[in-house]
Order: sequence, then structure tokens, then C-alpha cells
Amino acid sequence: MKNTLLTITAAALLATAGNLQAVEGNSSPYTDAAGDIDPGIANAGGTLDILGMEVTNNATDITFTLSLNGNISTTDWGNFMIGISTGSTAITNTGNGWVRPIQLNSPVGGMDYWIGSWVNTSTSSNTNTGIVTTNFGGAQLWTYGTNWSGPATLAGYSFAAGATSSITYTATLASLGLAVNDTFYFDAYSSGGGGTDSAVDALANPNVSITAWNQTYTSSTTGSGGPGLNSYQVVPEPSTVALLALSALGVAGYAARRRARK
Repeated sequence: MKNTLLTITAAALLATAGNLQAVEGNSSPYTDAAGDIDPGIANAGGTLDILGMEVTNNATDITFTLSLNGNISTTDWGNFMIGISTGSTAITNTGNGWVRPIQLNSPVGGMDYWIGSWVNTSTSSNTNTGIVTTNFGGAQLWTYGTNWSGPATLAGYSFAAGATSSITYTATLASLGLAVNDTFYFDAYSSGGGGTDSAVDALANPNVSITAWNQTYTSSTTGSGGPGLNSYQVVPEPSTVALLALSALGVAGYAARRRARK
């Protein structure tokens, strides 16, 4: 019986290494309904249709992996963004790093970080060497102070094409002002290439987000009457939690041995 109880305690400690429940009752990977794009708006062969996102972290970095309902290699267009609210004193409720009609209001305030990315290819040539370089997409990190500053380079960015495609973003925790046990709020968006294009699809909203390209979209919790918003708590690395669990087991075992000797 004692061994069983100790096993349960260790498992409970290890479980804290996973994501906490999201604001809308979702846990990572966060899911979104398929086909929730207004029929009057182009969906880029389905690639603007967000299916979900997985969020994970280690001791130094946080990784967002976005899943899309189409093959980004056959459409070659589309922009994908993440709005983040960490509760810092520098926040905005009305804008983002790309000056798009997309806003975010969370329980701890507005948006203070913005990740913007694109998957379309582009070419550039060096006039001195004549070498032509093909660039396969890119990503930027923007930070809000008294206004938006950037762009900064992410720690990592890549995408994989297929019947369903994925885009992976990695940022350092430091670049987002985050540390272990911090909770932040976020939403992810798909959009077109125009500077005034809004959120064609939003991760935290299972319904149609906009019915016109330039319509303003605001992410906020359903509890406040909004269309949806997710949260994530930065957790210790699983190895760290496992060490804590083993340490707890060791202390319990030592205490049990001392009691047995008395």
C-alpha cells in the first residue's frame, strides 16, 4: 500500500510538466474547428484554415506549432500570426506589430508581443555575383513598449507541407519576458498578404471570425463575452519535475526508514 501511494504522488508531480487547461477549456494541443472561414473569403486551398496549435517549453525556449488544413507548398501564400499578452505594464488593446485590424484583450491586459510570419517564397539576386537566392517564408517578433518595436529574429522558424501543413515557431523565454510558472494569454491567426487583412481564422474561435477582409477582430475570453482566448503556463522541464519527484520519494523513504528503526 505504501509503495502504491508513493507511485501516485510521483505521477501527480510529473503531470505538472504538461500544459495547464486553457481559458476556453482546452489543453495543449489547442484545437480549432475545421472549415470555420466565411465562404466569401478565400482560404488559400484550406491553408488559412487553422486546425490547432501545440505549445511546449524547455528551460530556455518556448515553441508554438501551428497546424493548417491544407498544403502550403501548392498555394504559396498566406500569413500567420500569434498575439501574446503576458501582463507586462507595456500593453496595447488596439493594435499589433503589423498594424493589422487584429486586437487582443486578456484578463491581464492587452497585447505586448506579436509574431508575424509568411510561407510564400521570394527570390533575391546579388548584383555583384549574379547569384539568385530563393527564400522560403520568414518570421518576425515585435515587442510593444510605448509603441511597437522590431522586427527581431526568432530563435527558430520552419514549416512542413503536406495534406495538412505545420508551422513551427521557437522564441526564447527571455525575448517574451517569461519565466517558469508565468502564465500568458495568446491567440493565433491566419490572414492574407494585404496590410489591412484581418483574422481570416482565429485559433481560439471555433466559429467564423470575420466576414470581410478588413473587419476588425478582437480576441478575448468567452467569459467576458468574447469569441475565445487561450492561455499557457510556462512549466519546469520534465526532467526537473522528475528529479523533484524522485527527491520527494527519497525524503519519504528516508522518513519511513527512520520510523522503522525507532
